Amino acid sequence: MDTVNVNGSTCAQFDLPTEEDLMKCFEKYDMTHEKRGVAYIFNVKNFSDPRLETRHGSSKDTKHFKKALENLGFHEDDINVFTDFTAKEMLGTLEDLGQIDPKINIDCFICAILSHGKGNDIIRGYEGEVELDELLSCLRPDRCPSLTGIPKLIFIEACRGSKIDDGVERKDAEEEESERKPPKIPIMADMLVFHSSSDKYPSVIHKRKGSWFMQTLSKVLVKYGTEYEIMKLLTAVCKRVGSLELRKLDNLEYDSCKQMPQIMSTLLKRLKFEPRN
Repeated sequence: MDTVNVNGSTCAQFDLPTEEDLMKCFEKYDMTHEKRGVAYIFNVKNFSDPRLETRHGSSKDTKHFKKALENLGFHEDDINVFTDFTAKEMLGTLEDLGQIDPKINIDCFICAILSHGKGNDIIRGYEGEVELDELLSCLRPDRCPSLTGIPKLIFIEACRGSKIDDGVERKDAEEEESERKPPKIPIMADMLVFHSSSDKYPSVIHKRKGSWFMQTLSKVLVKYGTEYEIMKLLTAVCKRVGSLELRKLDNLEYDSCKQMPQIMSTLLKRLKFEPRN
């Protein structure tokens, strides 16, 4: 065992991992519960602030994402769509998750937030705005015990700023024993947040076809959702969205700009949506 020093303070002993310890790092989440999961979709299309444009195409994103969730095994009754919620209503809805039966028998929880956003990960509601971190904090084990140890996948379709990504040209062609004290887990564990764009950059949405991000994500989940593990699926979404290029000749500043989704994960196990009978 070695003594660990953090910021000048001596901490507890640190044991080097054994081969058995390392093998446990490759465990999979249990995806054989009674229900596949519960899903929330916040579809904010309209806004009280006249300066904020209506998000035409957002309802199409919602429709296609619902289909993708059903393909993953979600029951229609477990997919909740909240339309044009205020920031306060979004926060209150997630806070209410803490009242769910602690013995809820689900594989995972999914939340999609489709709205306008801005820098510092601020999410806009029909009225008002809220920090994404404040919304995510509602899902922590200390505030929502029923979701402890259950993977929580969050998909954010919202701008994160107005910085333009012009892209660059490529130069190449190509369980514990009962007498033991229960282990602790980090409060932000078992969560994956998939942003439609990188920090400080905008996201693209088409008035009729929907957003690059949600449309690509939905199609990948419908086609391959039960075939590959989640990280492989989301990396494919990044690849596809990153290959797209905005053509906007009426605004040369945005013409040919790019979009790069960003995966932020604290998942502790591998996750695959195994087919359900």
